[in-house]
Amino acid sequence: MSHSHSQIMSLPIVPPTVSARFASMKDHFDLTGKCSLCEIRSKDLLIDESTHFISIVPFAATFPFEIWIIPRDHSSHFHEIDAEKAVDLGGLLKLMLLKMSLQLNNPPFNFMIHASPLHVTPSLFPYLHWFLQIVPQLSGVGGFELGTGCYINPVFPEDAAKVLREVSVPN
Repeated sequence: MSHSHSQIMSLPIVPPTVSARFASMKDHFDLTGKCSLCEIRSKDLLIDESTHFISIVPFAATFPFEIWIIPRDHSSHFHEIDAEKAVDLGGLLKLMLLKMSLQLNNPPFNFMIHASPLHVTPSLFPYLHWFLQIVPQLSGVGGFELGTGCYINPVFPEDAAKVLREVSVPN
């Protein structure tokens, strides 16, 4: 796609990759009694933070320089954030996009909001926590990835986080 655009989609099914992420979050919750995203405290993965959100490179990032923005407080549904948190999220999102643009030569990117299914109370899935994922489009998907569904990321998450953390943003 050669122009900026947005898409809002909803599906009548839960896709396999989303089911796998939910299962992983549930396994962590069953083992520890805690939400896996609330547990992220590694300074090595941290890029920046705001009052209500943190930005990280996920430990098992699928793509080079992938960024997640995660609410500090446990929250299952994106649509429930208030105006103050929305402004805070917008500020951190803008900062992450600027850092990505400066460091990676303004790549095209996608961002997705991953949240709990609608019309499901958080008590049914206490382990689900919404987050915003930013994926810079730095290379194409190869045959291995297409054939196996396994992705090769040549950039260690700690290295990507350090590079993005150290980007100087003009005032």
